[in-house]
Amino acid sequence: MKKIELGKGLDNLYFGMSRDEFKEIMGEPDEVESIENEDLPEDLSEAWHYDDMELSASFDKMEDWRLTSLAVSSDNFSFEGIDLIGLSQQEVMEQIEMMGLGDISIEELSDNEENSQQIATILDVSLNLWFDNGILTEIQWGPFWDEEEEELIWPEVE
Repeated sequence: MKKIELGKGLDNLYFGMSRDEFKEIMGEPDEVESIENEDLPEDLSEAWHYDDMELSASFDKMEDWRLTSLAVSSDNFSFEGIDLIGLSQQEVMEQIEMMGLGDISIEELSDNEENSQQIATILDVSLNLWFDNGILTEIQWGPFWDEEEEELIWPEVE
């Protein structure tokens, strides 16, 4: 079981590590996806996908290609000791509210009635929860954000 740590990372993977450090631990990704922001050409990022683990990692050029987010879609990952992937939106929301992580905003992303997709965001802890047809399918998180300084807060590495 792999343990999701808000603001820090996942087990020995921590936000702020370089692509080389990440690759030393995880090996070569199955797929590397380059993502460009058309409005900001210097805002490039790479998403590395590890299909067998159902894990994705993002590295941003504006942050010197350091690890800026992780996403998981397998129930092999625990969040605060709970396996949330596969639970209903109501069950997940009840758990999250008991944890007291902050205000939750939910955005409807689907444009048809057959497939429903929502994202629940908790800005205070840099957490996104992705729901497909009312079931949690992905947990995405990153380092905490300093509102005053308008910058990422990199975790302390032990």
